[in-house]
Amino acid sequence: MLTLIIIQLILAVLMVIFVLLQGSDNEGLGLGGGGGVGGMMSPRGSANLLSRLTALTATLFMVMSVVLTIFASVGSEKNILESLPSISSEEEISEEPVIPENN
Repeated sequence: MLTLIIIQLILAVLMVIFVLLQGSDNEGLGLGGGGGVGGMMSPRGSANLLSRLTALTATLFMVMSVVLTIFASVGSEKNILESLPSISSEEEISEEPVIPENN
């Protein structure tokens, strides 16, 4: 369980980093101006790579969130509504309002 939480934390940090590294539509990262291998490190190629990495990281983050939720609910016999403290309406009705005295 602790391993899954650590993986979730790493995915969250990676997703934030990938989102912050992406430039806007008008500007590129400028990670090399040349042709490179198939234009992989050209501004457009790096933007496509970052977009794919961001989408993959976000998908893994969502899957891990569901897995952690399932693991957390398996050990618990109550649902979330049963774990809330109950409020009795009889107590509220039985109390009489206090009227302050005028001086």
